[in-house]
Amino acid sequence: MKRYGTLLVGLLVGVSVALGACGGGTSTAANTVTVTLSEYKITSSRTAFVVGTPYHFVVRNAGKSSHEFMIMPPVSGDMTMNMGNMDKMSLYHIPQPELSASATRSFDFTFKDAASAGKLEMACHVGNHYQLGMRLPLSVTK
Repeated sequence: MKRYGTLLVGLLVGVSVALGACGGGTSTAANTVTVTLSEYKITSSRTAFVVGTPYHFVVRNAGKSSHEFMIMPPVSGDMTMNMGNMDKMSLYHIPQPELSASATRSFDFTFKDAASAGKLEMACHVGNHYQLGMRLPLSVTK
């Protein structure tokens, strides 16, 4: 009987260690945001976010050309803004060289301020991709 108790304790310890190595619970999986970039379209598993909640973004380029990924305010009017200024406006940026065709990049991000729908977006500003529809509005609530 004692042998089975020892086996059970060993099994429980092993499961605990395995769960710890995987990050523990389901909160990380629940906050994973899957973003797919393709020719002139961005789709996301989530477009509504909560201030102070950590999210794990997985950005996949399913397109045939390279793209970039930005979380930033929408660009209106002056589409001739240089990329350096756009980079400064962005909350997060994955540059074009890192998102070639079939590439996947991930990052962790926590929104610090609320933003109503239309005040922030996911976007690609490579060439004329933005003008062709590579943007997706998002909202952030408290």
